[in-house]
Amino acid sequence: MKTIKIAIAVVFSAAIIAAVAAPALGYPPFLVKARKFGAKDCTFCHVQPEGGPPFTERGEWLVAEKERRNAEVVNPEWLADYKPGAAAKNKKAEPKAEPITPPQQETAKPKIDPKVFDAYIGQYELPMFVLNITKEGDRLFGQPEGDTKEELIPESETEFSVTNVGAKIKFVRDEKGMVTHIVVSLNGEEFKGKKIK
Repeated sequence: MKTIKIAIAVVFSAAIIAAVAAPALGYPPFLVKARKFGAKDCTFCHVQPEGGPPFTERGEWLVAEKERRNAEVVNPEWLADYKPGAAAKNKKAEPKAEPITPPQQETAKPKIDPKVFDAYIGQYELPMFVLNITKEGDRLFGQPEGDTKEELIPESETEFSVTNVGAKIKFVRDEKGMVTHIVVSLNGEEFKGKKIK
């Protein structure tokens, strides 16, 4: 899932405003809005794919705009006014943070029997949208309704990651072994989604 629906911003905006005193981390609803300006992932505004500082020039400009507009949160719609080089005009000269490059690690995917994925196929109702889980060959995919499909990378038989947004998805079974719901972890928040189909 490259993005998560704009609806999450509406549903959780009060909690986010209260929780965020510093510049916001890369947040999928922002990515949805920023897509029309050319965003493909969180590195459109953040140096790191999981978001947070340091920011790209575009991200620095948005943070400066938030202060200039005396807004509580950044609004990606402001990107309509962004012009390259504008961040330098909006903030005082400060040394630019060097991007942190994490060490490259070769991590082997765990060997998981793809038949396990069959039980995960279906629809899950999260607070902000319905997530469709599908299987293609030996791979599992998640797709919010009306959004793009993204591969779920297995970390174990029940836990998966969606690397481009830093999300984790865990499938939960009941005492009879039936999958009942998922838990999506994103930016320190957890969202439960009941299996509805």
